[in-house]
Order: sequence, then structure tokens, then C-alpha cells
Amino acid sequence: MLRKKIQCNDAMINYRSIGSGSDVVFIHGLATNHAFWQLNLLLSLARQYRVTVFDLRGHGYSSKPLNGYTSQIMAEDLSCLLDHLHISQVHLVGHSLGGVVALHYAVLHPEKVRSLIIADSRIRSFQPTNYAKDWPHWQKAQQKLKKIGLHIPEDEVEAGFWLLGKIATPEWFEVRDKLEGSRLALLFGGWNGGQHTAERWLDLLETTTARHDFLTYSGLTVDKLSTIMSSVLAVYGENSSSLPSLHGLKKCLPHCRSLIFSNAGHFFPLTQAERFLAEVSQFFTEMENRKCV
Repeated sequence: MLRKKIQCNDAMINYRSIGSGSDVVFIHGLATNHAFWQLNLLLSLARQYRVTVFDLRGHGYSSKPLNGYTSQIMAEDLSCLLDHLHISQVHLVGHSLGGVVALHYAVLHPEKVRSLIIADSRIRSFQPTNYAKDWPHWQKAQQKLKKIGLHIPEDEVEAGFWLLGKIATPEWFEVRDKLEGSRLALLFGGWNGGQHTAERWLDLLETTTARHDFLTYSGLTVDKLSTIMSSVLAVYGENSSSLPSLHGLKKCLPHCRSLIFSNAGHFFPLTQAERFLAEVSQFFTEMENRKCV
């Protein structure tokens, strides 16, 4: 599964493909990279499908342009990659921001999307704010954060984004041992490149328009989302702060079913990877069988 790169718009996009058959493309979220999908586990899926993973612009081994970090432009990068791979029909799997990019691609290119799996994505049209006080089990989480000296301001409208930037700072490494076993320890752990990824994340926020772009709607309105006719599986964690987005998707997408992972938060595709992959495989098998009828 060799790394390759292609010029997409103003960015060099890093990608990997393996297997043969119908195409499945996985899209990671903020501050991670294609390794989020644990490539060794994708080998089983590659027995039936051509599986492609890639790094969003500004992430992993992809380049870091000065601007272009909205979901619309990232969807255009995805379109370029799919054209390069001669993909005319695709199953898309997106986690967090990756799910937003997948939805935006489906709005722009509905004829090319076979199905969508949206994993714990916050959709701003349904969930414009993200106050920490609205998180499930916030009181319990607040106590854990206090132990390591982190206090999310009550008036912080983007609490998750604030926290992501905060724990990427050098102070994060000083309190890492205190977070052992915590979901927060996953964000810049060894699988994700550790300190190097944290430094690159901070550099991305400080030297490009990414900080602003990540927080825009980019035209992905409820009306636009309602035009998606593809089959959608929306998978969310029981303890996720993005559950309002799940309810919004179920209301506006005519072919959307939902699945809740119990005892799970935002990163269940990583922490419960085998179960998640089993659900992915089952859903795609159903979609492929339906295509053959």
C-alpha cells in the first residue's frame, strides 16, 4: 500500500489504495491523518473492495496551502482524487470533519455517491454552537480536565475546537501521563505522529486560514443537505457531543438510518475499530446487493 501524491487544485494530496472491486474511500477528521483508519484492519475490507485512504490538505503527508480549508474546497480535492482514480461510483466513509466533507461531496456530485457512512460528524447547519456545558456527562469530564489544569471557558462557543488547540501546545506533553487511558490521550498519541502532529496542527492554525475556514458553513445548508438521495448510515457515540447533528441528519435525509455505539465518545472508529469496520462491511454488502437486484 504505497503512498502516492496527486496535485489537486492548489494542494498536493497524499493517498493510498489497495484491493479491487467497488470503491470505498475513507476520510479522516481534524488533526489526524489517514492512519486514523488503522490500515492493517482495512486489509480485510480490501478483499472485496478497492479501499482508498488519503490525507486532507494540511494534514499528514499532504501539503499545506495558505488557504482552502472549507468543506467545499476539501470536497473539490476529493473530487479531483476520485477523477484521478477513475472512480465513477463511490462509497464514502467520513469521521468528524471527514463526514462533513463526504456530505458536501454528495451535494456537489450526487450521481457519483453510492452510499455514505457519517461517523460522529458535527454539522453546523444543525449544531451551530458547541458549548462544553451541552456535552453529555459534562460534569464528569470537567472534573477530569480540572485535574490536569484545563478549564474550558463557559462562553467558548467552539469548546471542542478550543480543546483540540489547547492540548496540542507543549504543555500537553507535560500532563500526558495524567491522561493515560483518557480519550484525550488519543488525539496526539503515537499512532497519530505524537508531538510532530501536534506541532503541525498548531502551525496550520497559525500560518493559514484554516482556523477560520474550519468554522464556516461553506454553503452546506439544511436545504442543500436535503437534496442527498444516497443511502446514509449515521453512526454516533452514545457520549458524543455531536448527537444534535445526528437528529438533524435523520430529519432531513430521506434514506438515513442511525446507529449508536454504546459507551463511546467521538473517537469510537479508533477505539472500537473492529466493531466499526464490521458495521461498515455489513452496510456496504447490503448496498452492493441492492445494486445487483
